[in-house]
Amino acid sequence: MQSDYEQIVVSKYVASDKYYYIKRVYNKENELSMIQVLNNRGRISKCLFYDENKRLSNVSLYNTSSGKEIKNVTYKADGKTVSSIREYDSETGIPIKVIFYKPDGKDVSSIIEYDETGIEAKFMLYCDDGKVISSAI
Repeated sequence: MQSDYEQIVVSKYVASDKYYYIKRVYNKENELSMIQVLNNRGRISKCLFYDENKRLSNVSLYNTSSGKEIKNVTYKADGKTVSSIREYDSETGIPIKVIFYKPDGKDVSSIIEYDETGIEAKFMLYCDDGKVISSAI
């Protein structure tokens, strides 16, 4: 079976007394598809994902102790405007909340909050002036 990835390049960087690795993953067309930032123990602390148009699509942050994702930022097709931010419990990986943004990427459109088991507990819908127009669950 052939991999979707053709090339992986790892570079070591030193910042003060700590070092970290940057792992760049390229697809078959030699286009950058992902960058991973790894700490000095080789654990992923951040991943940046790129779409087929070479634009940033997602950034994931990880708890380097547990290996769990703690935050995921999704971008609109322009690769700059924030579409949503998902936050997770750093030990369990269970979702805490998701914030969805309006087309400007700054104003909040809605928020979903989860209970300690990951079940949707609250939904808030925002109007243009920032006030909550609907809260449910």
